[in-house]
Amino acid sequence: MKRLLGTLLAGAVIGGGVAPVLAADLPEPAAPEAYSAPAPVPQERFYWTGFYFGGTLGYGWGDRDANGPATGSFDLDSNGVNAGVHAGYNYMFTPNWLLGMEADIAYTDQSDSASPNGVGVKATSNWLSTVRARAGYVFDNNVLVYGTGGLALADRKWSGGGSDDSDVTAGWTVGGGVETALTDHLTARAEYLYADFGKENYNFGGTSVKSDLSEHIARVGMSYKF
Repeated sequence: MKRLLGTLLAGAVIGGGVAPVLAADLPEPAAPEAYSAPAPVPQERFYWTGFYFGGTLGYGWGDRDANGPATGSFDLDSNGVNAGVHAGYNYMFTPNWLLGMEADIAYTDQSDSASPNGVGVKATSNWLSTVRARAGYVFDNNVLVYGTGGLALADRKWSGGGSDDSDVTAGWTVGGGVETALTDHLTARAEYLYADFGKENYNFGGTSVKSDLSEHIARVGMSYKF
């Protein structure tokens, strides 16, 4: 028994001495590398310069202040769908500022009727076209905020008493919108236009009327840029 205990004590002493030596011979653990976040990928810039075409869909509100010898003064308010096509050209003359020209034509579906002083009259306008300059600023590479203005054309017709009188009237338009690039070739927009066509005289069915016409248009659209 004494011999067994002596053997165990000797082994413990030898093991205790060898362990520090072995530990000293082991390599130092490598220090962990500091974490660095990956560099952000720069957003690709949309190239706005070039020709484009597209379509729009929205709603329009028309207002006519009219008067005549038989009718007296009265108002007609009309509204309807505004759906059309457009085409234009943009030019970036600085990294952020843009100038362009755009032409469009839209079906307007505007009509209203009344019987002022017992005289039955109806006013309609079926299309609206504009030729406008655009100027805007590009934010975040792909978002264009712009103002626009120029020439407006619209058909105007008054009818009553089995007869009508119509013409195509020139006026002016002004508005603005926001357009954003969706892909390298597709953009989407939201736009507002105000158009004013002044006063015109109409004679129909023994009735004469002098009327103005103004329209408010809110619409969205898509364009394809070449």
